[in-house]
Amino acid sequence: MSTRFHRMARAAVVVALSLAAVMPGAADAAEPLRIGLARQPSSALVILAADRGYFVAEGLDIEVTWYPSGKRALRDGLFRGRADVISSTEVPVVFGSFERQDLRVLASVYATDNVNRIVARRDRAIVQQSDLRGKRVATQRASAVHFFLHLFHLDQGLAATDLEIAYMKAEDLPGALARGEIDAFSMREPFIGQAVDLLGDNAVVFSAPGLYVQAELLVASDALVASRPGDVAKALRALLRAEEFARQHSEEVARVLAERLGSDEAAISKVLAASQLRVHLPQDLLPRLEEMARWATESGLVQASTIPNYLDLFHLDGLRAIRPDAVTVID
Repeated sequence: MSTRFHRMARAAVVVALSLAAVMPGAADAAEPLRIGLARQPSSALVILAADRGYFVAEGLDIEVTWYPSGKRALRDGLFRGRADVISSTEVPVVFGSFERQDLRVLASVYATDNVNRIVARRDRAIVQQSDLRGKRVATQRASAVHFFLHLFHLDQGLAATDLEIAYMKAEDLPGALARGEIDAFSMREPFIGQAVDLLGDNAVVFSAPGLYVQAELLVASDALVASRPGDVAKALRALLRAEEFARQHSEEVARVLAERLGSDEAAISKVLAASQLRVHLPQDLLPRLEEMARWATESGLVQASTIPNYLDLFHLDGLRAIRPDAVTVID
């Protein structure tokens, strides 16, 4: 289901997926920019830019479609031609790069080292992290939370064979844990909070600050970049306006995200406190993508003898033309 942000001043459209633009402005794009948006805190700047009308103010008519995760936004949205630009964490983009070379990373719009969690059932004798040994732990395959689970069990001295790993859709995880079909799962908000609500005192949540520096990427098709460079620039300017707002109004950001994601505002505030909302293309993103690609190949999750050249996936000129100091990637 999608939400259309119309051209009329202060017009708000509210549908079941509930995302509205409320700032005045007139969109002059020949066709709408279709945005596939992951329902997660890392989409913060895109959500803010839409909610506060910055896309409209920059002259864009946009259509937003929500997805349970960035992986689904990439595969069900961008790959199927249902979205022009999507937000996703790096891992799905890395996996996608083994299949297609027409992806273009426009910017990193979020970074954190403490957004992912593992939530487990106490009644399965899980009270500390090492108790996950021998347990059935679920996650979304080939995603950031899958990579986090990989790093987490290595950090705990657990081998991959020490866990029984199951793969499920993000939205199915809380219910599966509540029903006892799994012992634990690796995810992030709003799904961690949903599981805690279902389990109450029977839930135990593990975090690992600093273990994984995760970024949210704004990704477009090569066709969009080539045919609509003006709209790409407008979208980036809208996100830079959202970045400035977020810098000055952190409490309002938490309120908006909690409402849009259906999550607890206090939980969102904690996530944001450990997060960086910034539109940029940093040099250190390249080696991180390469590390994930090596994990994907060495673990057998993809069959490939070489990893892609990730510099080729970056669209540097778009952001560089608007804010040169936000691009530190050396090309």
